[in-house]
Order: sequence, then C-alpha cells, then structure tokens
Amino acid sequence: MHPTSLEKTVHYIFKNRDLLHEAITHSSWFNEKKESRQSENEKLEYLGDAILNSVISILLYKKYRKRDEGFLSNARSSLVKRETLTEIANKIELWKHMSYGNGGDHVPEESKVLSNMLESLIGAIYLDGGMRKATKVIKEFFLPYFNEEKLTEKNPKNILQEYSQKKWGLLPKYKFARKMKEGFTVSVHVGKEFHAKGKGKSKKEAEQNAARELLNQFGNKE
Repeated sequence: MHPTSLEKTVHYIFKNRDLLHEAITHSSWFNEKKESRQSENEKLEYLGDAILNSVISILLYKKYRKRDEGFLSNARSSLVKRETLTEIANKIELWKHMSYGNGGDHVPEESKVLSNMLESLIGAIYLDGGMRKATKVIKEFFLPYFNEEKLTEKNPKNILQEYSQKKWGLLPKYKFARKMKEGFTVSVHVGKEFHAKGKGKSKKEAEQNAARELLNQFGNKE
C-alpha cells in the first residue's frame, strides 16, 4: 500500500488507513451526501486536542525548565490557539485532502474547520501509532513556533488583566454563559460599565475571545 501524499507530508504512514479517512472527513460531507451516519472526525478532534495539549506541555516543560508556570501556560496557549493550528494546517495543505461538504470542497477561511481537522489528524495518529509517533509528528509541526519571542507574546486574558488593573485597579471577571452545540459562550466584565462576550470550542478559548473583544472595545474608544 503506497503512502498518500498527506502521509508523506506529515512523515507518518497509517497502519489503519480507515483512521486517516475518518480524521479528514468532516460531518458536513455526510450531510451533503444525505447519509445518516456520522463522521468520527469530531471524536478524533476531541482526542487530538487532549494529546496536543499534553505533548506541548511536556515539550515546553523540558525545553524551559527554568521558566515559571506563567510563562509555560502562556506559551502553551500561544502554541495551541486556533490561529497557530490553522497556519500549520495550511502549511501541510490539509484542505487538499479533506472531504468537506456544504456545497463543495471549499473550506470557509474564517471557520474552525482547518484547526479542528488538524486536531482530529493528531488524534488519529495517536490511535494508530501511539504516543511516541504522535509526539514525533507534533514536534515537526510545532518546531518553527518554539521561538521565545513568539512564546512570550501575551494572550488576551493577560493583556486585559494588566490593562484593567492599571487603569481602574479592577480584575476582569469571567462568567460562564452557556454550552452550545458548537462550543461555549463566556462573558467578561470589568466593573459595571464594561462587558463583552466570546465563543469558543472550550471555556478557555471562549474566555480568550471574550477578553479580545473587550480589548477591541477599549481600542475603539481611545
């Protein structure tokens, strides 16, 4: 069985090719074909997200043993954020290999599809080859991003906290709004006057997006 072009790109050959197909088949593809069955893509994405966070945490801990927890946490957020995952997915041209519905194979640029698909691919590699193989692939994907300048960029939550403390002496307060089919909604408040909402596939991502939205509001006022 000859390697697919995607397998050549990620330097991993699947023993179970069905896992690869499940990973890169979006549920919208089945909807368009009017098939009642669902893709395993979302479960693989869930698994891949957990594997990715674990591996990145270990790699950061080993590489930056002398740095504090704040640096490590911020660095991990920078590495596993949607923008980074989408960038990696585009580098390996994942969109070329995906089965995606909703009127053709075109993946909306602003959607989470590419970052989610990369996570499902990582989940499939873990199931097929184990943690060592998954770690090897993740290392190759993320090596260009293990740059201290990039990793010290502060995430929106940190920036908002510093800004609100400096300007008003207040800490932002986050409140879980609701769980939706596509993820979570979280609201953030600074005092009684300023507030914003954010959505994300996890509470953490929703909080980051809420903080980013409130920072945008402050930017528009100044």
